[in-house]
Amino acid sequence: MKRIPVVAVMIALLLAGGSWIAANAQSESDDAGKLTVPWSEFKKLVNLEDDDIVLSLETFQKLLAQTGAQATPPHTVKGGRVVLTRADFNKLVDQMKPPVSGATPPFEHLITKAVYSGKMKAGSTEFKAVFDVHVLARNAYVRVPILPASTALADMRVGDAPALVVVEGGYHHVVLPQAGEYVVTATYSVKSSLEKGPHRIDLAIAQTPITLLALEVPLEDIDFEIPQAQQIVTEKRPNATVVSAVIGQGSAISVSWRKEAAVVEKVPTKLYAEVQHLISIQDDALKTHSVVNYTILHSEVDAVRVAIPDGVNVLSVSGEGVGDWQETTEDDQRVLVVPFTYGKKGAASVSITTETAFSESGLASVFSGVRTLDTVRENGFIGIELATSAEVVARESDGLEAIAVQKLPALINNRSARPLIMGFKYLKHPYTLVFDITKHEKIAVPVATIHSASVVTLFTEDGKLVHRLVYQVRNSAKQFLEIQLPAKTDVWSVFVDNQPVESSVSKKGMLLVPLIRSRSVDNRLDTFPVEVIYCTVRERFSPFGTQASLLPSVDLLTSQLIWSVYLPNDYSYVYFKSTLEKEEMIRGVNVSTGKRRQYDEDAMRALRLNSSDQVGQEEMQKAYKGEDFKSSFRNVPMERDQLAGQMNAELEFSGRLEGLADAPPAAVAGGAISTGVLPVQIRVPTSGQVYRFARTIIQPNDPLSFSVVYTRLWVIELLRWVLVALVALIIYLSRNRLTGIGRQLGERVRSATQWVRRHERILGRYAQSAMTPFVLLGLVLVFRNVSLFLTMLFFFLLWVSIAYHAIRLWKRRVQMRSVSKGPAGEPEVTR
Repeated sequence: MKRIPVVAVMIALLLAGGSWIAANAQSESDDAGKLTVPWSEFKKLVNLEDDDIVLSLETFQKLLAQTGAQATPPHTVKGGRVVLTRADFNKLVDQMKPPVSGATPPFEHLITKAVYSGKMKAGSTEFKAVFDVHVLARNAYVRVPILPASTALADMRVGDAPALVVVEGGYHHVVLPQAGEYVVTATYSVKSSLEKGPHRIDLAIAQTPITLLALEVPLEDIDFEIPQAQQIVTEKRPNATVVSAVIGQGSAISVSWRKEAAVVEKVPTKLYAEVQHLISIQDDALKTHSVVNYTILHSEVDAVRVAIPDGVNVLSVSGEGVGDWQETTEDDQRVLVVPFTYGKKGAASVSITTETAFSESGLASVFSGVRTLDTVRENGFIGIELATSAEVVARESDGLEAIAVQKLPALINNRSARPLIMGFKYLKHPYTLVFDITKHEKIAVPVATIHSASVVTLFTEDGKLVHRLVYQVRNSAKQFLEIQLPAKTDVWSVFVDNQPVESSVSKKGMLLVPLIRSRSVDNRLDTFPVEVIYCTVRERFSPFGTQASLLPSVDLLTSQLIWSVYLPNDYSYVYFKSTLEKEEMIRGVNVSTGKRRQYDEDAMRALRLNSSDQVGQEEMQKAYKGEDFKSSFRNVPMERDQLAGQMNAELEFSGRLEGLADAPPAAVAGGAISTGVLPVQIRVPTSGQVYRFARTIIQPNDPLSFSVVYTRLWVIELLRWVLVALVALIIYLSRNRLTGIGRQLGERVRSATQWVRRHERILGRYAQSAMTPFVLLGLVLVFRNVSLFLTMLFFFLLWVSIAYHAIRLWKRRVQMRSVSKGPAGEPEVTR
């Protein structure tokens, strides 16, 4: 097998490419300079008859990249070189991508400049518009929109040749055949009038980066107004005026004109002022915001002057076009000079903020307001708002008229952050207003509260108590929540807004929990949870005795608290005593009824594993065995969602303890790990009997405790059997007396029966009376608030009477039907 060195292949490709380039470059010249080689000699030169192509590995990889081949063609590697068959090499070369001919233009065409030249006549204006058009698209006809279709065209040309024009999409389009630069000229007319008004012409234009306008009007001494123009130049000619303008971006030009105004002698300026004062009474000063609204007539002014009373400090001066103000003294009077950055005419407004300190006693504080100078007339309004807890009385006023605050200008009412307490108006200076301000002692209001509290406590049989406190806090400025924990307490975790935090202990032994500021939602402070889990130790459970628990006090007012207590299952809890409201099921003594609400953690775990949704009512009933899982409180209003939230807290108590180990530790300065987070996982089985307590409006010093008398279950069973045996023994020992009592009861029953028989006629008459049910109903209503026994007795007799009358009515109807028929069932005929 013959092989062609890679050098020979490269030489052949270069020779072939060079010959092709030379042939194309000199196609229009003569054949001189061409190199002609016979085909047989060329094959020998480049060894084209060999079967294999040998390439370096680098060249082979570049070929693959150029072709974009997904699969590598068959080849072998020998001596560090790649060997290809001629067929595979030709196939690889055929797959090479052609070079990119050039970038695609971003636009098909551009109109870079438009010049509109017009000459107005009696009834119309003839315009000549010249557009510079650049066509970028290659090998395609391009339609370029020039003018709106409503334009009355007289002619359109491209260069000197007539243009091919089509109307499409509301525009006149000129059709251009190929890429290049073109000059498009359009001639058209616009209706206008020199005699009749309005003296105005509206011109629709194309949006171009450069737009120029030249308009000749056959009138002398006229002024032009072009709102879209950035620059206007007017040239006066004999019997005509020419205006030239540079137009900003837009789709239309409006040109209006009028006769030049005759130059008149300058008239002195006249100033009128209306001042609107808003007086805010602060703790130590009167802060006044005055807005001076000027009306400037005849001529422009460069500055205005305002007189400032003694004892008044100017804080700020602002307004549109207001420069740096300064204070001077003229004729022993303080004058505020307010310059403008440009001449003002018409309406102008200046805002002045001043402050007047109170006297030491706070009485007889005088307000006279700023006074405008160089004005023909000044009038104004005064509104007063109270920004302190002091008592304000307007003792006297001179030159002022009291008005309702609703009649004050809207600007004063809108600038006031609080309701206005007084309103005045005045027509001229001078005027005075004297305040008497009496300060009262301020009271502190809570800056943080506990909206609701949820507590779950677990008693273990060996005497350990695990508490989980969750406070929903609203806080605006309080730094710490202080919790008075019992002595010998182990704090397991502290979380704020579901994030672990580093807590500390004060010198008084209070647990200090750092708080965050509540977020504002719908102009109200939202709540965030504060969670504390701690453990204490008490005496273990004995066969019978008492257990008690005390919740820690906090330094915030608590709106509502719900406390759930888990107690061991193997005990009966006879009597609960608490400073909180007890739920209905444990209000009395629980000896014989045996009321219990037993929680089965394993059942709840199984339910949660089998259901991905929130635990529903049926699942709750399965988890709480015994009494109903819900609670009812007699004196504490408890909504359904609050009880549902408390039950969720009971159910997640065990899972919360286990999940503490997975919580991320809080980082503190120096890279240490925050305290207050469980370092290891703790397993606390949540099982037992659940009982609940609740209370509303809890002050920081209110005690929150409960105690319970308990005993072993077998002790209760033993007492029951002893009680049954004792009753049986008493009955046996008193059998003779009981027999005598039975005889006496029998005699009384016989006497009552005889009395009923003797008065059977009278009783029957009353029982058959139609008034008896109504009388019994009246007795029920009378005795319902007097005696429950009598009420129930009369209610029973009422239903007996109703049933008796219903039966009698039914029997009477049956008897009447039987009488109305003959012996054989035929209707009876009366002769």
